[in-house]
Amino acid sequence: MRPLSALALLRTGVLDPGLAALAWLLVEGGVPVVVIGSAGTDERSAMAGALLSIDPACAFVVLDADVEAPTLARLAALLRGGAGVGITLAATDLPAAMERLRGEAGGLPDDAIRRLGTVFALDGTSRGPRCSIVHYLRPTERDGQGHVQRRPPAILAAWDEATASYEDYAWALTPELADRVDRSQADFEERLRDRAALLAATSRSAHISASEWQERVQRHLAAEPLRVP
Repeated sequence: MRPLSALALLRTGVLDPGLAALAWLLVEGGVPVVVIGSAGTDERSAMAGALLSIDPACAFVVLDADVEAPTLARLAALLRGGAGVGITLAATDLPAAMERLRGEAGGLPDDAIRRLGTVFALDGTSRGPRCSIVHYLRPTERDGQGHVQRRPPAILAAWDEATASYEDYAWALTPELADRVDRSQADFEERLRDRAALLAATSRSAHISASEWQERVQRHLAAEPLRVP
């Protein structure tokens, strides 16, 4: 996967800097990425790789669920190894994707699917692929009395054709997203803002090599304050 593919997504309008920065923070915190939608297999795989490789120094693996259904053991081994994990599959919407991942036999249990994190729907349009909606799968939780809670998925962002921009809903989920990656809410919000600014500024650069992008990322991360858990 090309190191600059994340910037290419921004330049072509498939994503915006805020969404890319959010994916960066979540992937950094070990949250997997799922890419579904009507776009082709290669386009879905390219987008998953782009999201997982915003920081070029991070290793990642993209699993094509249309070729081989991911197993719980396989996902657990990858996550324990520290690799970013992406899954792609042909599914028209989130319910269809979750049903495909469950499978009839040997698929992922519901609680494992709930830990897959972000689901990006990449659809083909007359102007090329576009991420139409981004979902967040909430992990199974326990309340203060120890009762199991399985909350429904939430929407992080959705493309608004009228304004030709993304409607941001992630702000309402900031506390739980920050908790998911073990950051304080204030720390999460500051890192999100600063990384979005970096991505926006860099995507406007006419010429930047892969090594230059990696150096910018390294400098930016080195200058960030220590993570506040």
